[in-house]
Amino acid sequence: MSDIASVRGRHEAVVPTTQTAARTREHVAYIEYFRALAILLIVCGHTFALAWTHFADEDPTTRIALINVIPSLINSGTAYFVFISGFLYRQVFHGRMAYGEFMRRKALYIGLPYLFMATPIALAEIAAGAFYVESFKDGVAYPHSGFVDLVVLMTTGRMVNAYWYIPFIFLVFLASPLFDRFIRMKPGPRLALVAVAFLVAMWVHRPLDNLNPFHSFLYFANIYMFGMVFWEYRERILAVVARPGTVALLAILMLATAVVQALVLNNTSNIERAAGDGWLPLAFDMMLVQKYVGFFLFCGFFALWGRHAAKPLSFIAKNSFGLYFVHAIVIAVLMRMPEVLSPHVGEPMADLALYFALVLAISFAAILTVKAITGKYSRYIIGC
Repeated sequence: MSDIASVRGRHEAVVPTTQTAARTREHVAYIEYFRALAILLIVCGHTFALAWTHFADEDPTTRIALINVIPSLINSGTAYFVFISGFLYRQVFHGRMAYGEFMRRKALYIGLPYLFMATPIALAEIAAGAFYVESFKDGVAYPHSGFVDLVVLMTTGRMVNAYWYIPFIFLVFLASPLFDRFIRMKPGPRLALVAVAFLVAMWVHRPLDNLNPFHSFLYFANIYMFGMVFWEYRERILAVVARPGTVALLAILMLATAVVQALVLNNTSNIERAAGDGWLPLAFDMMLVQKYVGFFLFCGFFALWGRHAAKPLSFIAKNSFGLYFVHAIVIAVLMRMPEVLSPHVGEPMADLALYFALVLAISFAAILTVKAITGKYSRYIIGC
């Protein structure tokens, strides 16, 4: 983006580069920096298995320990991605682009890379017999179908960790006319709807292994809508949260929720609902509360201080979708390495840092290589 972020008062504000302020697309720097943090948290969270249980037995979350505050803070980084998506939909697309053109762009820049990256892996999973669907009627099995296997893998993203997000977010994109109506609602009913959607999320929880995109839609809809509302009131909100004292208080509150998760609830991850878990809430979803605190905390933090690391954060944000697509494959490959190529220090956080850095290094090397070879067409292959 060529727009300019400036500092107004105590927080980083946005300034259009033209006089058509009502229709100008703004460069909201703190959201760009927040996007970089979100993808880093997502990658780090997906590295847990590689660092802690792959030829090792050092997963700290199997016991109650203060160190579990760290995975509690890292987990569910996808919530930040969804919040930012809602913010950007309201800022960039609503009222500026026809629904058909919006879907065409998403199909090209997200759907096409998903097909390019996921299809070969799905076909390999099916060919290796690692995944197959069994269908029964009256106790009699239907003949096996590789096509059904492929459809299930592609519509759930089950072939590698992280790819579940793409079928889910496409449901969100398809529902854009509904979100447009939400945006046009009066403030009172709109906030009430966000509150109702939040309560629905607290009730339904996340689907087991995130493999039901419709269930994920029910869980994350409140966050997506809250991102839109945040955009509407961003100046008022930043006037409060983009202050050092407020950032400190929010950080303390977020840390407190993570401590409760780690030491009281003994659950540092997301609450997931399986098919046989019934209809009642399974537990109090402290993770959802923690992430709402994080929305305010990180917007305020990056509005205040993000500019001090603007170049690396902007680079990561610019390549965030590429990193999302590539890191899952890198982790899947590393998980298949022999023990001699999978060293461990023996300390959970040291091994997490080691493998997180390794996954990032390989992923960015792959991204930059693809971009160097394919040029402007890389966006259709890896999403950036």
